[in-house]
Amino acid sequence: MARLDLPILQEIVRVVQARSKVPERVRVNKRQYQITYLDDHRQRIEEALRRHDTDRLGMLFGQLASKVKYQLMRRTAAASKRASAPPRAARRGTSRGGRRKRARSG
Repeated sequence: MARLDLPILQEIVRVVQARSKVPERVRVNKRQYQITYLDDHRQRIEEALRRHDTDRLGMLFGQLASKVKYQLMRRTAAASKRASAPPRAARRGTSRGGRRKRARSG
């Protein structure tokens, strides 16, 4: 098993146990992965969750490495621009032209 496979599989198991839901995406090391399951395996996990069958879930988790594919999701163009752009300076409370408002006398 590759170095990256194990943390992804562990995250899938953690999400299933914590949320009682089979995840479509997981985040590992600040990267998001799209998860694809064999349909029958996903259905078996969901059925085991509905029945609260921990033995069956354990068996299905053991088979997970051969029943799952994952793909690193690309960042969108807007997100990558935001990540690479330097932070903006805070604006002051003055108007754009640099002129300050005068208090009205009345």
